[in-house]
Amino acid sequence: MKTILSLLMVMVLSQTIFAQGYRVNRTNEKKVNVRNLDYGKNIFSFSPVQILLTNMDQSNPDVAVGFSYERIFNNEHIGLKLPFSFRLNTDNNNNYYGNLNNNDGPYLYFMPTIKLYPLGQGPVKYAVGPQLLFAYGQDSYYSEIYNSTTGQYNTQLMTGDRTQFGFLINNSVNFTVVKNLYIGLDAGLGLVYYDNMPQASNNYYYSSYYPTNTYRRNNSVSPSFQLNFNMGFRF
Repeated sequence: MKTILSLLMVMVLSQTIFAQGYRVNRTNEKKVNVRNLDYGKNIFSFSPVQILLTNMDQSNPDVAVGFSYERIFNNEHIGLKLPFSFRLNTDNNNNYYGNLNNNDGPYLYFMPTIKLYPLGQGPVKYAVGPQLLFAYGQDSYYSEIYNSTTGQYNTQLMTGDRTQFGFLINNSVNFTVVKNLYIGLDAGLGLVYYDNMPQASNNYYYSSYYPTNTYRRNNSVSPSFQLNFNMGFRF
């Protein structure tokens, strides 16, 4: 009888230990599955609205739409984002004291970003990192041009190709609402180091000293800012 009771006790204890171990293994398995399935390392997104200001001479900030791809590396703490944006707004006002960048032509922004995630991946995660700015397109400005025939200064609209290069610090928040659904907010603040368009002139002194020099801003440095909302597919 004692032998039978001992065997029963051993069987009960064995079943209890096995069940407990099974529950632990299943819990760990679920954690791994949730981590691998819910937070993919590839993000394709569309930005329906983006605000960009690339120098303080602009009469209005640029409004753009864009597309981007982000790849999150295997350590889940570093990502590389490649966004392209296209300007939408135009501003052909007849401002005789014109501002630089009247937004009257196609304009493309490319702003590659390295995103550093301090806490890895999850449903809501913050990232910070360096962001480069490359911009190219057509812009115009008003300038006072001296007319030697009449001896007067005439306001003319000057148009040309514009190239910009700069650097920003990007801050962003990723929201993975449900599996494969991504929403993001990011903002960048920095400087434009190269801009080949001239400053707008609203006085005679500029025109008399620089009547034909239309590209003299190459070494100018100006503040830049961008604010972006995007949504997309994560896998």
